This record gives sequence, C-alpha cells and structure tokens, in this order.
Amino acid sequence: EKMRSALPLGLRRPLFSTLGKLYPKADWAPRVFRAKTTFEGMARTSVEGYFHSISILRAPMRRQLFSDEFKAELGGYDASEVFREHAAKANTDDPLALIQYLDLKTYLVGDINTKVDRASMAHSLEVREPLMDHKLVEWLATLRSSQKIRGQEGKYVLKKSMEPYLPNDVLYRPKMGFSVPLARWFRGPLKQRVQESILGSRLADTGWFNQDYLQELVRSHNNGSRDYSASIWTLLMYEAFLRNVMEPEAQA
Repeated sequence: EKMRSALPLGLRRPLFSTLGKLYPKADWAPRVFRAKTTFEGMARTSVEGYFHSISILRAPMRRQLFSDEFKAELGGYDASEVFREHAAKANTDDPLALIQYLDLKTYLVGDINTKVDRASMAHSLEVREPLMDHKLVEWLATLRSSQKIRGQEGKYVLKKSMEPYLPNDVLYRPKMGFSVPLARWFRGPLKQRVQESILGSRLADTGWFNQDYLQELVRSHNNGSRDYSASIWTLLMYEAFLRNVMEPEAQA
C-alpha cells in the first residue's frame, strides 16, 4: 500500500501489468519467489488488487474458460463490482481496515463462518465465541492498523493480550494452515473423477464453458506443468451442485 500511495495508478498500471505478464507462474516455488500475483495486484486499485489476489478463477482465466455465448449473456458483469459496492460503504481510508471490512461482508460470512459452523456444529461444538462477539468486533474495528499488524507480525494485539496465558511457542509459532494435497490427489486417486466431472456432459450441457480450455486445464494439471488444483476443485463443486441440487429439483 505504501508503494501504491507513492506511485499514481497511471504509472503503476502499465509498469506492473508488464511485470505480471513477464514474471513466470511459479506455483512450485517458495512464497517469497511467487511475485506474479503481487505484480498483477499492484497494477490495480486496492479493491481491485485484493479481489484479484483472492480470486480462484481470475479474469484472464475466466475469459478463456467461459464460452462466447455465456460471456454475451453476462453482458459485461464483473463480480468485482460487489467488492466496489461494499468498499464505497466502508467509510475508511485505512487500507487494512478496508480489506477487513470487505472480508467481513464477503469471505467471512460466505466462506469461513459457513464451513466452520457446519463442521463444528456437526459435533455439537461452538467455536465462534468469543472472537465473533459483536461488541468485540466493533471495538477491534476502532483500532489502528499498527495495533493489528506490527512489522511482519499479524494479530499483534491479540497475541500481546494472550501472552500472560499462553506460551510463546504457541503464540508465535509459524502459521500451519488447513490445506490438503489437492494437486497430488487430482493427479492420482481422484484423476478419473476429475476427468468424468469436468470433461463430462454435465458441464458441457450448460453451454457456459469452453470445452477446449477445460481439456487444456486438466491436461496441464495432470502433466505437472501447472497447478490448477483450486480451479479444478471449484469446477468439481459446481458439477456436484448441478448433479445433487439442480437435477433433482428439475426432476421434481
């Protein structure tokens, strides 16, 4: 954001767009060397850059993935407009507060909370409290960004407040995440499932997808030249939605 502030968009857009196109897509490399998304984000406004960074099917891919007929039906609609509408109501010029507001309105309610609630309540567990208590959330929203992030340390005020109660090797251990080896599964035990679901008739019958591009996407992932696991997962879930929800409703 400091670089965004220092360079006007008219200069950043052509400079970082070019760098983003030239920089290789290094899915296999350590995070510090995977700068392509950063360059592409710097060529955009804060809101557009954040939308781009968290998108699974990004604009260049969508242009190839969707059929000409479906793109015509969309009439120029872009999902990033949802982010711009929320951003206009955020009432802040703090970049971190803006992103957190966008998360609160989109990612938190539409993804993380939904998944966690389903998984936890299936085992009669309540895991949202106390961090989702509305009074705590409202108070945290008043804090300065320097109280939330200090240098490279995230969740700064939370970690400092818990130091009397938790050891440092718990509070300050590296982020572990919850990822599973989708890329390997899709090239191995789930390879046939991917072939049948993504290249089968169900997605083709929608008329929404470019079949040649779907074949190229699956082929590139299978031969290891690219990691399209997140995109493949998204398409698998859409195919499952058609099979398990839309088709039974149509038959009923």
